[in-house]
Order: sequence, then C-alpha cells, then structure tokens
Amino acid sequence: MEQLAIAKALDLIHDIDIAENTPRTIGIYTDNRITIDSIKNANNHKYLIEEIRKRIFNLESTNRTVEFSWVKVHVGIYGNELADRLAKDAACNKEIAVTFDRIPKSTLYSALEEEATQKWQEEWEKCRKAAVTNHFFQNVRDRINLSISVNSNFTATATGHGKTRAYLHRFEIIGSATCPYKKKDQTLDHTLNKCILHKTQTDLFKENF
Repeated sequence: MEQLAIAKALDLIHDIDIAENTPRTIGIYTDNRITIDSIKNANNHKYLIEEIRKRIFNLESTNRTVEFSWVKVHVGIYGNELADRLAKDAACNKEIAVTFDRIPKSTLYSALEEEATQKWQEEWEKCRKAAVTNHFFQNVRDRINLSISVNSNFTATATGHGKTRAYLHRFEIIGSATCPYKKKDQTLDHTLNKCILHKTQTDLFKENF
C-alpha cells in the first residue's frame, strides 16, 4: 500500500507544470523503512519497486531530484497521521474503484504450495500401501519441514524393504526369517523395539530421528 502511494505521488509530481529543466528537489516522506531499503537494493526487482524506480528516472531526466526520508509512525507527525487516516477511509469506502489488484508472485507460490501439500496429504491418507513409511511419516508437511540425511540404511528402515531377515526370507533370498538372537521373526518392529542384538544401533537411530 505504501509503495503504491509513492508511485501515485510521483505520477502527480511529474504532471506538475514546472519550467523545463528548472532544478527541483522532491521530498518523499514515508514510515515504511522496508520500501526505502527495497528501492536502494539493486537486487530487488519486485513490480512496484521497479515502477517507483521508473518514475524516479523520468523525474530525474527533467532535472528533478527525488529524496526519501523515513519518519516515525504514530508519534503525532501531522502528515503521517493524515496519510494513515485517508488510507483507512479509502479502505472502508466501497464506492472507490480498485486502483491496484496485482497479486504478488510470492502469494501465488504460497497458495499453490499449500494446495499441493493438502492434496498430497489427502492422497497419502487414502494410500493403502507403504504402511511402514506411513508409520514414520503420517503428516506430509512435517516430513517436508524435517531435515534428514537420507541413505540406503535409512531408506530400508523407513520403507520396511530389505535389511531384515523376514523381508529377505519373504523373497526367498535367505532360508530363515528367524532372528539370530531369539526364536522370533526378524521383522522391522522386532529389530527396532525388541532385538537386543541391534539395541545400540536402534537407540542411536531413534535418538537422531
């Protein structure tokens, strides 16, 4: 809102009838320090910032200088308080035509990411496969935000595919599913929660996970 106001103000100043090439200094006062910093930041190419730069360039080409000053908000500065009041009045006035309705790309990206994540979650909850992985990661958003160093051992554990004797025996790769330590099938649940043979490794895994 503040950036649009600056762009509109510069438009009005450009239309003021001043003798050609007569030097003038234009002071823009704003309580939005982010806008001032953004204009100075050459790496910031957001739409309104670029529009402000274009207007500044056009003014400076006619021998006018634009200077920005920051003012504190809500400290009784008349011009700043008046600008706030006019902005609120305009926001509440439904008869005023929309001046700017451009949606920032960042807003679109966030909306699309949120929609995709929700859809992913819905599909994940309906999935009847990957039960072991679902046990580890029930919430898609939590998994996205979780930083994990993925390797073959982790993948095998989180999917339940490979590494356990029960899995290898299921595909007739080995002759027995029995855990070497006890006479029970060496499933993933047994390995992680009951098997003393792998207690050190599983404790470390759980601690890091």
